[in-house]
Amino acid sequence: MLLDNNIDRPEEREAVIKWLKIKKTPLRKDNTKYVYLDIIKNGIATKSVNYFLQHTGLTKTQVSKLIHVSIRTLQRNNPEKALNINSSERLLELTRLYFMGIETFGDKDKFNKWLYRPNLSLAKQKPIELLETSLGAGMVMDELLRIEFGVFS
Repeated sequence: MLLDNNIDRPEEREAVIKWLKIKKTPLRKDNTKYVYLDIIKNGIATKSVNYFLQHTGLTKTQVSKLIHVSIRTLQRNNPEKALNINSSERLLELTRLYFMGIETFGDKDKFNKWLYRPNLSLAKQKPIELLETSLGAGMVMDELLRIEFGVFS
């Protein structure tokens, strides 16, 4: 389940493509949903995980857990080899979420601190703990939207 929130934000789409260093993008760039769908179906290159890490402060071990790929697979895969459709979708979802979090907090470090603090609105769980599933990532994205619109969590 791809996060639906703010899916037609061109600045987000450009950041996702830049952060993951995606070279081949679909011809139809007028609708972000189709761009994301095409990226996911084509698979995101394994090397994009390393590009994603540069923007987040997460470790490769953490990301491997969040996108459901073993760390060993990430290390052994040819960097050009595409992740499967599910892991590609998870990586794209995480990239969108991180972009929004950094935009919302205005700073990567502030966003990361928020991710690791228990959150009352999320049943006292740390947002980072919810990112393993699409449902949990959606809950975190909803919290970010509340913060962005002035309803602090």
